[in-house]
This record gives sequence, structure tokens and C-alpha cells, in this order.
Amino acid sequence: MTVLSQMNYKEPPPGSNEAGREALSGVAGSRLPVLESQGLVVAIKRIACDIGFDLVGIADIQPSPHHDYIAEFFALGRHGTMDYLARMAQAKIDIRSHLPWAASAVCVAMSYHHSPGEGPPQISDATATDTLADLSHGVIVDHADFSGKRIAEVPQRSAKIASYAAGRDYHRIFTGLLQKLERAVRALLNTDITARAYVDTGPCLERELAARAGLGWIGKNTMMIHPRHGSWFLLGELFLSVSLPADPPVPDRCGTCTRCITACPTQALTPYRMDASKCISYLTLENRADIPEELHAPIRDAGYLIGCDICQSVCPFNRRPLAASHPDLQPRAFSGTVSPQTVLHWTEHDWDQATRGRAFRRAKFNMWQRNAAILLGACPSNQGVATEVSRPGAP
Repeated sequence: MTVLSQMNYKEPPPGSNEAGREALSGVAGSRLPVLESQGLVVAIKRIACDIGFDLVGIADIQPSPHHDYIAEFFALGRHGTMDYLARMAQAKIDIRSHLPWAASAVCVAMSYHHSPGEGPPQISDATATDTLADLSHGVIVDHADFSGKRIAEVPQRSAKIASYAAGRDYHRIFTGLLQKLERAVRALLNTDITARAYVDTGPCLERELAARAGLGWIGKNTMMIHPRHGSWFLLGELFLSVSLPADPPVPDRCGTCTRCITACPTQALTPYRMDASKCISYLTLENRADIPEELHAPIRDAGYLIGCDICQSVCPFNRRPLAASHPDLQPRAFSGTVSPQTVLHWTEHDWDQATRGRAFRRAKFNMWQRNAAILLGACPSNQGVATEVSRPGAP
């Protein structure tokens, strides 16, 4: 694993192999045609880190040793309504069923951590993001009745947004950086290869691959934990048809700690296992159906409108996190909180403006309002949420 290497990388023009030659300038004078595998790994890691990734390692391509757990996960319905995961089950067990040419994977990670309350930087696309800043200071109308509870009677409160969603949509950020890395690797090898990049979208076990690449270990909260900087990382992979030597894994250091399990409001965690159908992140961001009423109270206690950070926040290994260095991962337009009262008064246009270009756009308009109503104790379901709340100025 390499952490925060620097090498003044410059992307080559199309058809050039200058990136490869620059990367090799300090690697024992190796020449491209006879580049040894270890020298190639060093060069790839230097390029990846200079492009902007915080962690990089190499994983070999092997079937998952956890295939029994994966089968059990889907058999017990712990994936909730995420049927697309079940359809990719075989590829998750062995990525070669989907990418038969894959021989190794360059696994990368980038920190998205920012301090609570950290304000947004200057941004260029103010139209989409300023809307949320404006809406987050909305008012409660005293004539709106919602599922038997007058909105004016509900106490004012702020709701939290998961940290990963504070900046620009990370899928867009990672896709561009991985494409840059792929071009550099092709130039470095100076030969035809097959490559495929994934960012939280492919049929692979990202955290398991990252652990096999030596970026960390899979903790009891099922997150990938780096021994020095914790788990506030976004992950991506570049699969290659070239076989590269894998990095050694990092040993599990969770020990007897169970803070994440104890802290989970919905009891979604057992050691190294998660029931996604109980996870607040899943319930607020992926689940488009009604949220079971027995989970409303723990969701209110957690205070998250979208996503959840609790099992990471309590982890001792997150005491010294890396700060997000990419400008687009910095908080945008609001500091991680939003008024659920205001969300209840959104129109679909408000939702569109507030979520455009953000990862939490995956939660649709009625899901935002459903979540807000649950936080306010005003709604047992999402049925009619978008139509029953009186808008400001409505008769």
C-alpha cells in the first residue's frame, strides 16, 4: 500500500507514452519494454497518488473466501429491496464471471472526512447548491395538518446528512480520476491491455478488494478501516488484464471492541455482519417503500435525514482521520444539516435544485419528505407525503 506519494504527474496527450517515462524516471532506470513488475507497481502507485488518491494498493483476482456468507446474506433478505445486488451475486463472489480477462486490480481510496460544522468553500455552480442553503432556513406554517399532527406543534430541529454526501457526487469525481489513471497505465505499459474502472457501481466487493490490496481490514461495522486513518474513505477500482504482484493484507485490529455494534440505533450490526434492511443509510437512501414503524423511533434518535455515520463516528480508529483534500469533496452549500420542516415544504423543483450534482440525489423527492416526516414524528408512512403537507402560502 502507498499513502500520499507525490511525483508531479502530468497527463500525456493522446497516443503519447510520456507519462510512463516520467513515472519511471526514478525507478532504477527501467525501460518500458523490460519493466519489471515491482517497478511497474511503484510507478502506478506514484501516478495514482499524484492524481489525487490518498491510498493505493494492488489486489489479485480470486474468488471471495466469503462466498457462504454472501449466499446467506441474499437468502435471508438482508439486502432489503436492493434486488440488483442479488442479480450480481455470482460476480461478487468471483468477478471473473463478469470480467474473465481480469488479472489484478488497482484499488484506490480517497478521504471524504470534514469536521462537523465546517462551512462550504467558494463554489462555481452556485445555482444548484445555494438553493439548499436558502431552503435550510425555512419556516413552519401553522395551518398545515400532517397525519394527525399539526406541523406547528412539532419542535424545530436540524437533521444530519451523512458526511460522504456533503460534497459533489463522488461517482463523478472518481470516474474522471480513474479514467486519468487508466490512460497513464496504458501509456506506462506501452502495449494493448484491457481495463475497466468501477466506482461503487460494479459487480465487485469493493471493501474486500481494498482489504486484499492492503488498504485496511474489514471491521466489525463492515467498513474498510485503515490502521492510521480509519474508515472515512471512498473506494474505487481499476481492473487490469495485466498480472501485478498483490500487496500484503493488513491484519484485523478490531480486537474486542464492539462500539459500532452497541451504537447502531437499529441493531443492524453483529460482528462483521450487517442487515442492510435495518441500516439507516439503506432505509433513508435506498429503500423506496415505507419504513417499518418500529424503526421510526431509532431513526429519530439518530437524527439523520439522509444516510448515517454513527458506526464510523464511534470507531476508535477514526480519531485521526485524513481531511478531504479534493475540493469537490468539501462541504457544499450547507454544513451537514438541513431542516426537516423545510423539506416537508419542498416542491419537486426545490428537490431538483437542492440535489443536483450530489450523491444524495439517489433519494427521490418523496423519500426526502418521508424521512423528514419520520424525524418530526409526523408520519408513519410515505404515502401522500408530497401532497398532504401544505405549502407556504397555501389556503
